Amino acid sequence: MKQSHKLWLRSAIIAVSAFVIAIICNFTGVFTYFENKTYDLRMINAAKYKRACDEIAFICVDQESIDYASEKYGWSWPWPREAYARVIDFLSAGNPKAIAFDILYTEPSVYGEQDDIALGDAEARSGKVIQAFYYSEDDYDKILSPVRGISDNAALIANITSAKDSDDVIRRTRIKTEKDSNQLDKLLEYALPYSDYSLGLAPAALADRETNISLIPTLKDGTALLRYTKSIDDYLPYSIKDILESYDAMKNGEEGPFVPSDFEDLYIFCAYYAPGLFDICSTPVSQVYPGVGIHITALDNYLTNSFIKKLPDAVNILWIFLLSCLASVIVAVSESKFAKNSALFISCGIFLGLAISIAVPVILFNNGYWILLVAPLSAFFISSTANTLISLATEGKQKRFIRSAFSQCLSKDVVNQIINDASSFTLGGKKFQMSAIFTDIQKFSSFSELLSAAELGCLLNYYLTRMSDIIIDENGTVDKYEGDAIVALVGAPVAMDDHAVHACSAAVKMKKAEIELNKEIIEYAANPKPSWMEEDLYNAFKTLVANDKTIFTRIGINSGEMIAGYFGSEKKKNYTMMGNNVNLASRLEGVNKQYHTNGILISQATYELLGDSFAVRSLDRVRVVNINTPIQLYEVLDEKGCASPDLLSYITEWEIAMKEFNAKNYSKAKELLAVLLSKKPQDDTAKYYIHLLDDYFLKGTYPKDTDNEGVEYNPEDGVFKLLQK
Repeated sequence: MKQSHKLWLRSAIIAVSAFVIAIICNFTGVFTYFENKTYDLRMINAAKYKRACDEIAFICVDQESIDYASEKYGWSWPWPREAYARVIDFLSAGNPKAIAFDILYTEPSVYGEQDDIALGDAEARSGKVIQAFYYSEDDYDKILSPVRGISDNAALIANITSAKDSDDVIRRTRIKTEKDSNQLDKLLEYALPYSDYSLGLAPAALADRETNISLIPTLKDGTALLRYTKSIDDYLPYSIKDILESYDAMKNGEEGPFVPSDFEDLYIFCAYYAPGLFDICSTPVSQVYPGVGIHITALDNYLTNSFIKKLPDAVNILWIFLLSCLASVIVAVSESKFAKNSALFISCGIFLGLAISIAVPVILFNNGYWILLVAPLSAFFISSTANTLISLATEGKQKRFIRSAFSQCLSKDVVNQIINDASSFTLGGKKFQMSAIFTDIQKFSSFSELLSAAELGCLLNYYLTRMSDIIIDENGTVDKYEGDAIVALVGAPVAMDDHAVHACSAAVKMKKAEIELNKEIIEYAANPKPSWMEEDLYNAFKTLVANDKTIFTRIGINSGEMIAGYFGSEKKKNYTMMGNNVNLASRLEGVNKQYHTNGILISQATYELLGDSFAVRSLDRVRVVNINTPIQLYEVLDEKGCASPDLLSYITEWEIAMKEFNAKNYSKAKELLAVLLSKKPQDDTAKYYIHLLDDYFLKGTYPKDTDNEGVEYNPEDGVFKLLQK
């Protein structure tokens, strides 16, 4: 009992200490950078669920429009302001709620005074045009405002000055213009329609909505946290080219791409969108984000009531305290109630606590609430780490040794085995009946010649992650990676009776995943790079498609007695496998190339363990390189339950043909193989056998090592000797 009190007292002291450290670091700004980065990651995730407001339209001056105007109207850049007057006239005819320009007209038009007058007259006719002004936060005297010919007739003139965080990322927007400068105060008192709302909120004010900013969840500085969509393209940008075409058609009584009524009751933003023209801003969802998107997002958030709400400091403090206490409770309960398996329970508890520390902020953020992530996570980490380290220091030498080995374990099963049996964590191994899997990408060296090191690394990670997950899902353990090759085992350290079934199931799923992966590569390469994808990976996809390269995996599987365990030194050891049966699996992977298979070769030992669960066809009896004992080859084509009737029928006919081949009825074997090839012209294995029959067996000869076939046939025992790995 006394020991239990000490344990809980120690845990409480650590929890309070972790809480205090986290609070100090948070409110002194130590965690600000990291919190901002996790905020951005949460925003990227939440953006997937944010639907763009359908009351907003974005009209962009893109490169296509600039080229069109040059050819159609002879306009050079910058355009005459009459162009925007036409846009205003066309849109206003449809009775929109507001037309906001994120374009600064701070200098008289280079086309003359009449050009400014033309734009001003269009504004006057519309009565719904909002123009922009800008001021520097560092110098309020530097105010950029529209020239009088334009500002006089605008319905409103709104501020476009961004509210950047210390890392220059725009996570929030101004609601109103701060009036803390004499110069700015005088500007707003001019007999001009200057609005104290930002450009994002001004359209709502102009439309006579009840612009009650008290309902907007603002921060202490009066700004509001924006909730972005994935991209500004979610607002389906209209090209100004189509608007100009529609204007001309309307004037001529013809039908254009749009009619004014298409824009009825919409809030419209007009801005530059051509490369090199628009303001580039850094936001949580993109480092290259058009400035107008900030204002569009602000209006969207106002109209849909979707601003991000920061939870009060009191809630954040309570959250930090709860997580620091949770970590201490996990360790204390594990030690006091589950002493025998405390390492396992502590590991599971800490994993669960970390998941809660991350999941709660992510889920809340997806629902529009920002609660701190870094400070609470740090409190949990400090508390759990301190408790665990002290626990390790007070335990016996054996358990300290076990826990120090966590970083060397490859899988959950290996970890459990070590915890339950410390003697297993020694150099040497244990015999298992299991299956070894070897994979390799065909002609991968040709990929290396086309891709940079960074591109090749990204491509490999993309491929290996997909394939490794399949192996692990089938209760396998990834032993190691050798470049593009995967070495894996099924059936150790926990013995499994159905290890061969799991190994072959993994192989079939890997080949199916390979088909999907190749489709993905083509699809991604044909479209713009997704925001989540690394540039090097995207470039690798583009290069593969341009060079007509696809990924094709060869897989070899063998089953039998093998040794699995820790090998190496006391300072550096790895869980791996070895034995002759392991080497045979490695050889089988390469034999796929000789027989031109679909990619999966297994030994007879593996085949005999499968039962009737897979669609398999037999090939030859062979001697592989460095292994003298003949083995029967089998090719796995699919899982039986997924195989089509045509494939099962094809395999039945194949076995008849192979029976004739092995009986040396070569003419009959060729006849049957030719029929099979007519049914399945892509069967390269059938083509390979027909080639051997035509060039050797039907001529009364056999392949020899001098024929460059890669095989040598022994007519006495009917075994092919493979001459290549």
